[in-house]
Amino acid sequence: MQILNKLLNNPLIIQSALSMVARFTGVALNFAVAILITRQLSLGNAGVVFLLMIFVSGVALISRVGMDQLIVKEVASAPEDHLDFKKAYLKNTHQLVLLISLLSAAVWLIMSPYVREAFFHGEIPLSELMLASLCVIFFNLMFVNSFYLKAIRHSALSVLTQNALPGICFLVLIGFTWNFFSDGGGHVIVYIASLVVTGVFSFLVVKPFVKDGDWAEPSAPKLKQLFIKSLPFAPISLFSFMMIFADALMVGYFLGNEEVALYNVAAKVSYISLFFLGALDATIYPRLLAIYNHQPVRLWKFFWQATFLVIAVLLVVTGIMYALSDLILQVFKPEYLAAKQALAILLLAQLLRAASLTFSFMFIASEKVRFLNVALTVAMIVNLAANIIMIPKYGIEGAATATLLANGVLVAIVISLFFQQKLLSRPQISEAPNV
Repeated sequence: MQILNKLLNNPLIIQSALSMVARFTGVALNFAVAILITRQLSLGNAGVVFLLMIFVSGVALISRVGMDQLIVKEVASAPEDHLDFKKAYLKNTHQLVLLISLLSAAVWLIMSPYVREAFFHGEIPLSELMLASLCVIFFNLMFVNSFYLKAIRHSALSVLTQNALPGICFLVLIGFTWNFFSDGGGHVIVYIASLVVTGVFSFLVVKPFVKDGDWAEPSAPKLKQLFIKSLPFAPISLFSFMMIFADALMVGYFLGNEEVALYNVAAKVSYISLFFLGALDATIYPRLLAIYNHQPVRLWKFFWQATFLVIAVLLVVTGIMYALSDLILQVFKPEYLAAKQALAILLLAQLLRAASLTFSFMFIASEKVRFLNVALTVAMIVNLAANIIMIPKYGIEGAATATLLANGVLVAIVISLFFQQKLLSRPQISEAPNV
């Protein structure tokens, strides 16, 4: 009973639980969207929508050049009462993200004819693919607002903004435009409109948390400084995206839109574990940064508690997802049972990925991001090479195996470098009698 009371009163576990509830809400909404897509659209059209979602996520992430990671690090590390600094930091990040997003949207427009033929196999109207460049701008604004909420420790609201808000907007618009969406011709337009609405509404979510403070606080870095400081974080975000979505992109390149739909459903189911991991991330990362900077004697205990929590939660989630895989895939459509083997491999891959989460945080907190970038670079190269070799031969199962291999390499390198660099040391008992 005493142990149970300690667990129930542990702030880390309480906040993690709230974040998981918020994350699960986002998962449920995104699954509702995916189920509507798979049930109302053909395999080919569903593949087009899923692949477009990946392109939007990827281009948007690249155009943020690590600023979402930077705003969490800088704002979470700032003293609680530095409201002016935090508010000005958000404003400057918005401005820089908007500028780079506009540039990325221009590149999208130029590349649209090639992307349409190479990845979508001509099965999306060029005008709609070009219009989708707007998604990059509004998707990025939503992400910045979400990560700011994470930095000020409103982790549950951050998770809801990032995961639930897009699903809510998409579902509402599908409801208002049901015939247009389901007739096989309006699905892309509805998706684009939903992300525009999501970006706008994300400002309403973050507004109550920036009503105090000065937008013009001079201590906040200006746009050029922000850009320079964010660059070391850019590879982390880019490589993380490539580790998650390179398979789906290459399935689209080597195979057809039908296989894209199958693989994306398997991937979405496996990402349930990543949603739980994201909830833990939103809770653990800001706290770890604060402890690292202001209470170092608590760091050793907090780190291993967090590591155990991540692995325990992901083991349970992975086991449940594997046991229910047949039932879940049939919810989309019986045709999606063809993705069962790929799903099993992906679930194991995501479990491996989770093992490196807290170790990766320590590289960022100690400002040794270059080592993390090395690990991510090697893993990404393994992933791309394995995809090129295995997708043409083994199809979507080959893509899933490539992810498993890459995640295994990533975990091995990150943990090895963690101990080699001695990023964590146990405090002496005399230094921390209350830990």
